[in-house]
Amino acid sequence: MLNWIKFIAFFLLSLFIVITAIVFYNANKPFYDAQKTAIEAVKKTGQLISIDKSEVFNGTISMVTVYGKDEEGTEKALFVDVQTNEVLGEVVLSKGIQPDAAIETVKKELKVHKLLHVSLGLEEDHPVWEVAFQSENGKLNYVYVFFENGEWWKRILNL
Repeated sequence: MLNWIKFIAFFLLSLFIVITAIVFYNANKPFYDAQKTAIEAVKKTGQLISIDKSEVFNGTISMVTVYGKDEEGTEKALFVDVQTNEVLGEVVLSKGIQPDAAIETVKKELKVHKLLHVSLGLEEDHPVWEVAFQSENGKLNYVYVFFENGEWWKRILNL
C-alpha cells in the first residue's frame, strides 16, 4: 500500500512539473518568435552587422528593440514593428542616456521598491526608456524618460 502512495505522489509531482514547463514554454513562445523574426529582419537590411540582444517593447504599438553594432562599430538600437517587421527607427546608444541614468532620474522623485524592467522603445517618434517598478505599497508604476536628455515624458502611477 505504501508503494502505491509513493507511486501516485511521484506521478502527480511529475505531471505537475511537465504541465508547468509546457505552460511556460507556450507563454514565452510569442516573445521568442517576435524577437527571432525582428533579428532576421535587421540582418536582411544590413543596418547592424553584429547583434548583442533584443527585447520586446509594448507601447502604442508592439515592437522589438534590437541592439548591436553597425559597420563602423557604432552601438545602435533599432526599433522593429512586430506586425510588419519594418524598421521604425534607430538611435545611437552613445547619444543618449543609459538605463542606469533613467533609473536614477525616476528614483530622484519616486520611491522605487522593486525595479521590474527598463526597456528602450519608440513612442510618438521619440525614443524613450520605460522604467517599470513597484512602489512601497505594491502598486505597479510605469515612467517614460526621454532617451536624448533624461527628462520625464509620461508617468502612469499606482496601477
